Amino acid sequence: MEGITTVKISDLTELFNQLSLMRSEIKELKESEEEAKAYTIQETADMLHLHYCSVRKLVIKGKLFSKYLDGITGKCIIPLWSIKAYLKSKENSNQ
Repeated sequence: MEGITTVKISDLTELFNQLSLMRSEIKELKESEEEAKAYTIQETADMLHLHYCSVRKLVIKGKLFSKYLDGITGKCIIPLWSIKAYLKSKENSNQ
């Protein structure tokens, strides 16, 4: 047997407003997670279909931003935003 419940329209409106706010927060969180991704030189080389040494040269020339995790001798990571910026600049230079 089904029961009938009454709900105020203002309560439903507030619930939908909270739902849309949560959706926008989730979208922002996904975008920030995307910006936080970083890859090693080898992973970047595989992604760009380049040789490891070519990616190292791009890092040395400053065309790809990189960060060393343990000083100068530690593991080198390249953020995803840097890879996207490099690809965008390469695309603009080809036009």
